[in-house]
Parts: sequence; structure tokens; C-alpha cells
Amino acid sequence: MKRKLLIYGTAAVLILSVLIAMDRYKLYKEEKPPVPSITVNGQEIPAILGEYDWHGTKINKSDPVKSMAGMNASKVREKEILEVSFPPEMEPINIIISQGNAAPGMEKKRVEGDSLSIPKSLTQERIYFKIKAQWKKGYSTYYIKTDIEDLPPFYDFLSNDPEKLSVLAIVPRGESEKYDIPEEVKKRLDSFHLYDDIEELKKQYPELYTNITPVYMIFNSELHQQTVVDKESLINSIQAHELQVGN
Repeated sequence: MKRKLLIYGTAAVLILSVLIAMDRYKLYKEEKPPVPSITVNGQEIPAILGEYDWHGTKINKSDPVKSMAGMNASKVREKEILEVSFPPEMEPINIIISQGNAAPGMEKKRVEGDSLSIPKSLTQERIYFKIKAQWKKGYSTYYIKTDIEDLPPFYDFLSNDPEKLSVLAIVPRGESEKYDIPEEVKKRLDSFHLYDDIEELKKQYPELYTNITPVYMIFNSELHQQTVVDKESLINSIQAHELQVGN
């Protein structure tokens, strides 16, 4: 009798263990990927979960843009930093952030890592980004919708001092020394930038349309003010500005 009870008890424990294991496996398969924290300069950016392969469950979303049709776009600004982070215990081995759409002729930005500098949009359309996280077993994707405010053209070259000018000199390759300006003139400017690779400069600043070198582009604190093609004209423009400010 005792032996039968022992057998029945053991069987019951085994059955219960199997049932618990099956329930845990079901939960394991149904569990969704971790939700990352996505921010731009500290601002939380809402995202939707896209396609993933997680714990044996595969989900495909053919058109994430349609899934975000009713979602408000997050307002961000060019050159702000988009950052992605996961809980420490769920840190992926790889993260790729890629731009989903762009203005015609503009390159779509893509980086491998957990941060991306917001690109110039040059379009009224919403800009979408895809974040793909990869673990040893499985992957997951997330999508965000942004409304990018472009900085003023040539923002990096604007003067920081309203009373001084800044200059961007674009010169033929290998001839920087020939077209550089005297130090005493540079001291009268807020900043002086010299480039001898116009094609590389155009990649960074799509608003640059000129193909002529040398040129000296003159900026005040708000906008591109004037373009001249020789040092003498540049110096005359600097002098004229100083006289105007002095008055």
C-alpha cells in the first residue's frame, strides 16, 4: 500500500512539474522583447515595436509607417543626439540606428551604436528612424516618428559675436597656404574656417551649391551675408562691417 502511494505521489509530482514547465515555456514564448529608453537630448521619444524574433516567437510588420499613422511626431532639432538604452540585464550585443526616409537627393543616415546625431531633413515630411537590437538569440526592431527642425543654413559657421563676422574659405585642394589670410585679419573675426575639399564639404552641408574656388563666404551672427572671391574684397568687407558697427 505504501509503495503504491509512493508511486502515485511521485507520478503526481512529475505531472505537476511537467505542467509547470509547460506553463513557463508558454510564458517564455509569449514574452515580448524589452522596451528600450529612447531619448533626444533627454526628451523621451515614443516608439512602436516592429518585427522581432524573440524566444521562438517571430512577428513581422510589413509597414511600420502605417502603424504610426495616428501617432504624433516627436519634435526634435538637427544635431541633437538620439540615444537608445536598454535595462542592464537585457543589454543587446549590437544596436543599429537607421534613417527610414529622406528628402530627394539626401543620404539616409545609419550608425552602428546606441546614439545618432539628428540629421538635416530639408523636407516638410516626417522623418522615421528604425532601431534594431541584436542579442545572442533573437533580435527586435523599434520605430520612431520625428518632426525635425533644421538649423539655419551654415549654422556651424555663423558668428557667435553679433559685432564680428566669421568667414568660411573654400580653396583649391592643396592650396590652403596660398589663400590663407594674415593673422592680424583673423584676429578681427569671430572665426575663420579654411577647407580645401569642396566635395566633402557639400556632403556635410547640402545647402552649399557653389562649385567655384576660391571663395570667401562671410557670415554675421544670423546668416550668410556675402561671398567674395579674393582676399582684398574680403578685407574690404571686414573693414566696412567694423565701420558700420562702430557707428
